[in-house]
Amino acid sequence: MRELRAALWGVSAFALGYLLPGTLRLPTLAYDPIARTIGFTAQVSGVAMRYYGDLLWACAAGLCAAAVAWTSRRPARPVSVLTGAALSLVALDVAFYLSRLLAQV
Repeated sequence: MRELRAALWGVSAFALGYLLPGTLRLPTLAYDPIARTIGFTAQVSGVAMRYYGDLLWACAAGLCAAAVAWTSRRPARPVSVLTGAALSLVALDVAFYLSRLLAQV
């Protein structure tokens, strides 16, 4: 059960870590495939991609949250509550990115 709780905390933090850098315009790694350069910026332009930086933020947040949940000695939360929170945050990410995608159509 401890592994499951740590994984659910990690999924929740991953979902937040993937969504927040783009919406809050946090600085992140951006890759420009034409110039073949990598930069640390909050605003991307042209064909530069911030996907790799957003993914790095999300992985770091997920790993940190899972590690904290794994080592925590606090009373355990019910698995159903953690599952609901994790799935809600993932659904929020999907809805946000689909709204941005479909708004361009």
